[in-house]
Amino acid sequence: MKLSFLFPLIAISFIPLAKTQSQVCNGYTEFCSKSYSQIAFVATHNSYAYGGVPAANQNYDISTQLKDGVRAFLLDGHNSTKGSDIELCHTNCNLLDTGTAANTLKNITSFLQKNPNEVITIFWENYDNIDPLRYKAEYDKANLTQYCFTQPVGGTWPTMSKIIQSGQRVINFIDTNANTNTVPWLMPEYSYVFETPFDNSDPNAWRCTVDRPKDQPQQLYLVNHFLYNVIQGLGSAVEVPERQNASSTNSDNLAKHVQNCTNVFDGKIPNFVAIDFYDQGQGNVNVFSVVADLNKVTYTPQTYGNGTSPSGSKKSSASDLKVNGLFSAVIALMGVATFIIIGL
Repeated sequence: MKLSFLFPLIAISFIPLAKTQSQVCNGYTEFCSKSYSQIAFVATHNSYAYGGVPAANQNYDISTQLKDGVRAFLLDGHNSTKGSDIELCHTNCNLLDTGTAANTLKNITSFLQKNPNEVITIFWENYDNIDPLRYKAEYDKANLTQYCFTQPVGGTWPTMSKIIQSGQRVINFIDTNANTNTVPWLMPEYSYVFETPFDNSDPNAWRCTVDRPKDQPQQLYLVNHFLYNVIQGLGSAVEVPERQNASSTNSDNLAKHVQNCTNVFDGKIPNFVAIDFYDQGQGNVNVFSVVADLNKVTYTPQTYGNGTSPSGSKKSSASDLKVNGLFSAVIALMGVATFIIIGL
C-alpha cells in the first residue's frame, strides 16, 4: 500500500522537471538560462529591401527571413509623401519603397503569435528624425506594442526564458531622437549597443573598432559585415550592395571577421551579425552556422528562401542600373556629384 501510494507522487514530482527540460528559447534549450546579452543573433541589414533591383540588400522578404531563423532586423524609417505613415525606404523613397512600417511589422506580430518562445530585435535607423510617438502609432496599427520590452540603461539583461515568460519579446532600438519618457520601449541604441564600421568595399579590410558611438563600447555590439560594389555610370560613381560575391562574403570571410572581433573585444562575442543576402553562403558555412558556432550550439543545415531561386542574383553593372528606369532617373534628378550611399 505504501509503495502504491508513492508512485503517483514520484510521477508528479517529475512533471516540472520534464517541462523545464523541454523548454526552448529561440530554438535552443541552451539559450533559456543565458542572458540576452550573452547570445549572438543573425541580423539582416536593410531587412525590408528585398528583390532584384540594384538597391536591394536581401533576396527574400521579412516573413521568409523569420521562417529561416533571422531574429534581428535593421529597418530605415522615412516620412511618407502620402500622409503621416512611416515608410520603409532606401535613402530616398523614390529609389526603393516597400510600404508602411505597420505593414511590415504585422508580419513580426503574426510570427510572434505563432511562435511563443521566440525573441525578436528591431533596429531603427531614424533617417528623417521622426518622433517616437509616430513609431508607436505604427506598432499600434500592427498590434505589436504589447510585445515590446523595456530594459533600464546599464542594467543586467534578463535571461531569455524570463524575457519570454514576460510576454514582451521584442527589443527595439532607435539610433536618433529617442524619448524614453513618451515611448520607453523604443530605446536609444547607442546607450546599449555599439557597432563596427559599416562602409566597406574590400573583403580583406574588415575592421573591429567601435564606430558608432565613437569609442564608446557598450554592453552589446553589432558587427556589420556587408560589401558595397562601386558602379561607374550615369555621370557618377554609385555604391550598391555587392550581390555577386555574397556567397563568399557570408562564409569563411564572415567567420574570420566575427572571430577577430571576439578576440579584439576581450572574448565577447558579437550579439548581432548583420549581413546582406542572408541566404547566401558556401557549403554548410553561412551566417547561421557562424552564429551557431559563436553560441556554441549545433547548427542544422537547411535550405533558405521560399523554395525558388533568388531574384536579381546576377552581377550588378551600369546596364543593370539603366534597366531600372526609375532608379536611373532619380539618380540623375538628384544631381549626384560623387557618391550615393545606398543602404546605410
